[in-house]
Amino acid sequence: FERGADPGITDYASRRCAQLILQTAGGRLAEGVVDACPRPAQPRRITLRHHKVNELLGIELRPEEIDYYLGQLGLKKVGAQPRPVDAPDAPVPPSTWEIPTFRVDLKREADLIEEVCRLHGVDKIPATPPRGALGRHEYDAVHDELRAVRQWLTGLGLDETQGQTLINRAAAERTAAAGEIIPLERPLSSDMDVLRPSLLPGLLDILRHNLSHKNLDVALFEIGRVFRLEEGRPVEQRRVAIALTGRRAPMFWSGADREARFDLHDLKGILEEFFEHAGLAGVHWQRRPEPTPLLCESAEIRLGGKQLLGELGQLLPSLQRQYDLRDPVYLAELNLDLLLARRRPTRTFKPLPQYPSSRRDVAMLVPETVTHADVLAAIRSAKPEHLESVELFDVFRGRHVPEGQKSLAYALTYRSRERTLTDEEVNRTHERVVARLREQLGATIREA
Repeated sequence: FERGADPGITDYASRRCAQLILQTAGGRLAEGVVDACPRPAQPRRITLRHHKVNELLGIELRPEEIDYYLGQLGLKKVGAQPRPVDAPDAPVPPSTWEIPTFRVDLKREADLIEEVCRLHGVDKIPATPPRGALGRHEYDAVHDELRAVRQWLTGLGLDETQGQTLINRAAAERTAAAGEIIPLERPLSSDMDVLRPSLLPGLLDILRHNLSHKNLDVALFEIGRVFRLEEGRPVEQRRVAIALTGRRAPMFWSGADREARFDLHDLKGILEEFFEHAGLAGVHWQRRPEPTPLLCESAEIRLGGKQLLGELGQLLPSLQRQYDLRDPVYLAELNLDLLLARRRPTRTFKPLPQYPSSRRDVAMLVPETVTHADVLAAIRSAKPEHLESVELFDVFRGRHVPEGQKSLAYALTYRSRERTLTDEEVNRTHERVVARLREQLGATIREA
């Protein structure tokens, strides 16, 4: 009955069912009917005001027309009194209508007016400008910010999608603790019985749908709200999520990278570009030592090393097989409310350089536990003057590299805005950087 079954048809339906059973299987019908309903369903009654019909529809309908339309639906007018013939201008009194039990959707006056509109014909209602004063609306900066986010992500080659707000509990528990999940009191399906605590389960369903339609190379993003319990109270949060799988670029007949697939570095690069567009500074990447219920290799994204902004990583291979996904899947999810609150929308112009740069390369052996972020932090701690950029251009493991170590090669670019730097100045600064790498990271500098 929650799905709209007619409560008044129960007796007829049970008798018809018994008749079919006797016709197909035989037997004998017992006398009497057992009714377990404590209160039999009674037809609902709704009062309809004639002037309200015309007010909501914006047209003039006669009471006879309204009665005709509602009568065609099987509704019965209760307690109708004939109007005096000699008083055509008298106000039309409200009418009461008895609603058949099979019309469980008719619950209030507006529902009856909607039915009148449908039967009269929406095309017969003329378009008219709104009457009365228009209210003033405050400028909504969030709307413009969300539009900018969509423009940035589509500019990075992603397609937008929209998932379901309701998901199943098993999928929700991969992204949130059981005590954080908000269940529905009366779910219509076991596949949609909780509010989503994350956008990622929905993105995985959309990836599966795409792959089942032979769309194998997919780069998607979604902006939406998620819901969690925090200290027993529901909390709503706006997030943005990204999913990559398949080839990095459309298939082409030539080129060395025509079969290149997405990897975790592609996802991190997209996020870095996104943060640059958003004017977000102080982003730190912290690799997780252990897998999560959803991701096998992942990292946390923090602002200033403290506030958790989001996460990124690779989908567990077991879940990849469960979702029938051909290639590895790379996922990211960010707290969009926090991102928009911390971004710096003001852009500054940096003049083009007028003086040449000087490049110095450094190759070193470091322990496997040393990360790229550790190297950048060590370089910054040396406070090198005129350092313009640091680029990691090679990572090597294998022959001539001791076990438990790796070789990293960096290109450091030095430039002054005021003059051309001499080799002596650049070498002096660069030697200080190399010394700091040895001191902080235990690096062994490899000579060219």
